[in-house]
Amino acid sequence: MNALRCVRCGYDGALLKEGRAPRCPRCGCDLRKRPALSYAQMEGFTAACSTGLGRASSTEARLIERWLAIGLVALVVIITAAVLLTRELT
Repeated sequence: MNALRCVRCGYDGALLKEGRAPRCPRCGCDLRKRPALSYAQMEGFTAACSTGLGRASSTEARLIERWLAIGLVALVVIITAAVLLTRELT
């Protein structure tokens, strides 16, 4: 449960345990971009090592929030314009 494994293929050999391999020997996954994790870390039972994954997800979350805010503002402007146009016609 706590053995480090390649997140792509599940390889858990000695090279991953010692942290010597830049790539997974079995599938070639770049372990600097997608570091080996244990099942416990993958499921959130233990804290994963600080590899910058949190930064990527928070940056992605901020980008999504910005686009949602822009969409909401655009929707409010369209609804306001529609209400004002229909009032003028009646």
